[in-house]
Amino acid sequence: MKRITKILLCVLCAVAAVLCVAAACFMLLKKQSGTTANSAASGASVSVYGKVSDFDYANFDYSEGLDDNGHWTGIRALDYVTLPDDVSALPLSKADIEPTETEIQTQIDTLLNQYATTQNITDRAAQSGDTVNIDYSGAVDGVAFTGGTATGYDLSSHTFIDGFEDQIIGHNIGDTFDVTVTFPEGYGDSTDAEGNTITLSGKEAVFSVTLNAITQSVVPTLTDEWVETNFAASDDLHTADALRQYFDRALYANNLDNAAMDYLLTNSTFKEVPTQITSYYIRMFLNYHSQLATQYGMELDAYAQAKGYADADAMLADSDAYFEHLAKQDLVFQAIAEQLDITPTPEQIDSANSSYADTYGAQRSMLNALQLAVLDKVEESAVIS
Repeated sequence: MKRITKILLCVLCAVAAVLCVAAACFMLLKKQSGTTANSAASGASVSVYGKVSDFDYANFDYSEGLDDNGHWTGIRALDYVTLPDDVSALPLSKADIEPTETEIQTQIDTLLNQYATTQNITDRAAQSGDTVNIDYSGAVDGVAFTGGTATGYDLSSHTFIDGFEDQIIGHNIGDTFDVTVTFPEGYGDSTDAEGNTITLSGKEAVFSVTLNAITQSVVPTLTDEWVETNFAASDDLHTADALRQYFDRALYANNLDNAAMDYLLTNSTFKEVPTQITSYYIRMFLNYHSQLATQYGMELDAYAQAKGYADADAMLADSDAYFEHLAKQDLVFQAIAEQLDITPTPEQIDSANSSYADTYGAQRSMLNALQLAVLDKVEESAVIS
């Protein structure tokens, strides 16, 4: 288990919302119209940095624009950012860094859930929390609509529109029954078999559902034996207490990274942010999502709509603050390296190369090594009280 840090190479590659390849799966997901909470909050349908068409993202290179030292080519970061005077002795709060028992338990619960097994249920009706395999066919005003039919679909909790799953509870394997739901206001339109528009927003729909199978997740219990079986060989962890101590250390390191970066970003003054850096992260973002869209057999606009945006431009605009944050973070790291003359150690370079170089290139790998070196330096001299 490696040290957890805030430096994530694919920091824009947040886990994508679960999207199904089949169009049927898109239609019943809790999709909203282009006025989602996120896009509405952004207040813009086009990014302040430009439209999607303004960026060459198809051939994005993770090492493009970076030199062999992990610095942004042609950029002296200290020309763009003024660091706080106490950069060599950051005043950090112990309360922000030391993990709580709740945080540790949350990590353990998450780990246990990752090792959950699936058990087939044959002797009872479906209950809340089960995963069910169903066939369904829906209609609005008696007319079947595109995306309203699927066969052998595995449905887990809180996936479909409100009310759908509740009406499966209590039914047994082999039952065929009707589920009646109302699509939320603002839900996107569909089409009938002839391609005519079918309005779903605010409409009642009736689905004929057949329950094929029921399964439930079985989460293991944290015991010394379980830890020994799963983590002795790979991580030299042999007891439940050792696992808790690991998460205590890992959370402390992660919280320290976050506290240090939050302080630096809050207390640094930025004259401007070079578009070279924001454009880099925009192209990374668009390249990542365009690859996902291709996997689902969709154009980028259709993919964005499936995620609840009006189009790809709106999806991009919703992340404007994210791009600025990432660019400022890179500037701070590089400025500290320039001011304190920090370079990564051979060990830090080798560690970064083993994880990133083959996939992301030597220069991006060096940037990660440099940022780790900067964090180590400022954390070693931080004043924690």
